[in-house]
Amino acid sequence: MEERPEGNHEFETPTIFSVLNNYYLLFFSATCVLASVFTQQFFYLIDQFRLGISAGPIIGIILPVYLITRRFPSGFKSQLRIKPLRPVPTACVIVATLAVVVLVDFIYFHSQRFMPVPTDYIEGLKELKPTGWLAVAVTFAGLCIVVPIAEEIIFRGVVQRVFCRNMHPVFAVVLAGILFGVVHLTPQLLPSMIFFGIYVGYLYFATANLTYTMLAHGLLNTTAFVQLVFSTEEQLSAMPMYVRNPMVVGASFVVLALLVVRIRKGGLE
Repeated sequence: MEERPEGNHEFETPTIFSVLNNYYLLFFSATCVLASVFTQQFFYLIDQFRLGISAGPIIGIILPVYLITRRFPSGFKSQLRIKPLRPVPTACVIVATLAVVVLVDFIYFHSQRFMPVPTDYIEGLKELKPTGWLAVAVTFAGLCIVVPIAEEIIFRGVVQRVFCRNMHPVFAVVLAGILFGVVHLTPQLLPSMIFFGIYVGYLYFATANLTYTMLAHGLLNTTAFVQLVFSTEEQLSAMPMYVRNPMVVGASFVVLALLVVRIRKGGLE
């Protein structure tokens, strides 16, 4: 269970987590995710799918969460624990996340042995591949900035916080990570996205700072974006060179294991 400060609760600053019912918050979160997906689909139907990458999360997630949290005295940033980054924890998060990226790709490409990637998924990646600077900028803004911010707000900032109030933190982190993987709606991505969801869930629990999870999520999506931009169409479905090297994968695992211990108190000092 999440620790609750002792004292006279009558004088505590109200937040959405102390005022609103947990089931309502979960229903609200599910509605936000669905609104984001449907908004993206609308933009896809009008042949503006690149704009939809940003518009969906902004309209479906960021704006509704902002509007509901701003009604409380503590405000949007305070309730979601969006705090400034600090140098040492930030450096640890960056290095740990780069190690996680290797492990995520390793899990993803090896999961293809059991669940081959369908042709329409590869065709979707080819369609997403930007051509021209404007398309690159719009796609980058959506995938690497807006999407990480929105998904961390809803899955860690709201859903995981609700779970932590009602179950052991380990179960809360794992369950939020599973839901994060499921909503990506691609069986081939499920194991790797659950792994990443648990990692960023741990970051949020350990640091009590949503900005670190946004940073980690942005780094993951940025590496995927770089691969998308600079890979040929044939290379999009191929395993990256670093995943083929057992030494790199093993070193990444060791680095991650060492840094999660360092991160554990990074946001609480």
